[in-house]
Amino acid sequence: MHRQALWSLLSGMSFSFLVASCDDIPTVFLTAEDFRFVPDFVRVPASVPLSFSVYNAGRESHEFDSPILFYAATPVREQTKKSGRPGIEIEPGRSIRLVIAPPPGTYLFICRRKGHAGMTGTLIVE
Repeated sequence: MHRQALWSLLSGMSFSFLVASCDDIPTVFLTAEDFRFVPDFVRVPASVPLSFSVYNAGRESHEFDSPILFYAATPVREQTKKSGRPGIEIEPGRSIRLVIAPPPGTYLFICRRKGHAGMTGTLIVE
């Protein structure tokens, strides 16, 4: 998407929860632990691009997936290994970073690895 069009679409957003600035883009940090995301609930206001960073602090590989959220995401950093599944695989000790610009809404994210069924979270963009 053209930069000017993106800024027009996303004007007016501010962030408040678990957000830090990285390269002039606010960043939300998530940790994938063994069988859970920390935090598992994030709320941010809508309007400008957001950097979404997921670090795997667990002992097993995890997968970060959110089909609706990925529609608005562009992977920009580190491990983006696809393994025939829809999500992004994250090896232990590795991280991924996505730059996203989602419209207001509720977005679920999950780990689709076998045995990790309860590993879910929610991003609310207001």
